[in-house]
Amino acid sequence: MTDQEFLKLLKDKKVADAYQYYDSSRYKLALARISYDALEKIINDFFEMGKESIQKVFNDAIETGEGEYRAHSEYVNFCGIELGVSTAINKLTMEILSLLHNFFDIYAQWINACMLGENALDLSRVSLRNVQREIKKYTEYSNQFIADFCDIINQPEYLYVSDFNNILKHRSQIYIKNSINLFTTEGSVAIPDFEKDGRTHSESEALDIIKSALEFCERQLNNSRQFVENYYLTADCQYVSHRIYNPKTYLLFECAEDLKNNKPPLNHYYYIEVDSSNILDEYQIMLSRDTMEKPNIDEKRIDIYNSPYPIVMLREKSINNIVGVMKPTDNETYKTGDSHSLCYRKYKVIVADFEREMFEAICKGDFYYMPALSDATVLYRTNAKADMKSNEDDN
Repeated sequence: MTDQEFLKLLKDKKVADAYQYYDSSRYKLALARISYDALEKIINDFFEMGKESIQKVFNDAIETGEGEYRAHSEYVNFCGIELGVSTAINKLTMEILSLLHNFFDIYAQWINACMLGENALDLSRVSLRNVQREIKKYTEYSNQFIADFCDIINQPEYLYVSDFNNILKHRSQIYIKNSINLFTTEGSVAIPDFEKDGRTHSESEALDIIKSALEFCERQLNNSRQFVENYYLTADCQYVSHRIYNPKTYLLFECAEDLKNNKPPLNHYYYIEVDSSNILDEYQIMLSRDTMEKPNIDEKRIDIYNSPYPIVMLREKSINNIVGVMKPTDNETYKTGDSHSLCYRKYKVIVADFEREMFEAICKGDFYYMPALSDATVLYRTNAKADMKSNEDDN
């Protein structure tokens, strides 16, 4: 399944907001992998340089009867700045383990959003431990992957990453030890032993322990995607009943010429169709452009956006009367493509004393029609009546 197909699956299951956390988790691991490769190269070059220095000692001893070893000093170029090898090794080690530490909370956000839908913990409450405790309550997700997810905090790779970062954050620096044996020419770049809350982590070769932690995180993310794909290919999320996509648009123009000349409409509003006997107390809206199943479009993709609508009408399905409005529960100003985190924006429903707000929304204020994100009903007046003009949108 390609990434776009995966995003479509999440969108169809009404948990498309989760994809941003999956992608962020993946990006952090990709950056950590780049830094690991750089660290491996620096360490290997450091060993090679040490071997050359030691070999020179022996060659001088054979040729002159005396060989003097001097600890070699090597520098690396970091974006045009020369860094000593030890500094570079410490920097990259800290960077990788910090990225892995950050990964776990973003990873928890991914599981939280994609499996719990409207019941997901608020962003301020999300942590690996909190999501582990929460998801245990949902018996439909009881399988090996969830068992493994809930046991992450007991795994040695997680504990190492967590303890290393907590010591650096709250206690002191852990300095990497670099050494080369003069006689065997074997090198060592090791993270010294440290202790946190009674847990002792023994001295370990930096590349070995970092690689183990990185691969552990990569397995977690890969396993989560496989689990989510398999689950949603055969089941729906049970916690998305208030979520909808792409409210429709109503436009009424004074005349056909105004429509042709792109003049502002007389009346305009966004709406969703409802059964007045079964209106929910809240709706959650996201905008989506889905071309994955469009036959005449070459680029198959999914694009999702936050809802910018300040007010949306509730229109009765059978008679097209407006029976209520809904307004955001937040005070944010959203725009499509803005820097907000993607979300299913919450709207509260108002079915009493809404007429004034309805009138102002229809006849006043700024209005923007987004053809790719909203089907439209477009009408214009004639001398006798208002004739409907169909609108064909790529939506």
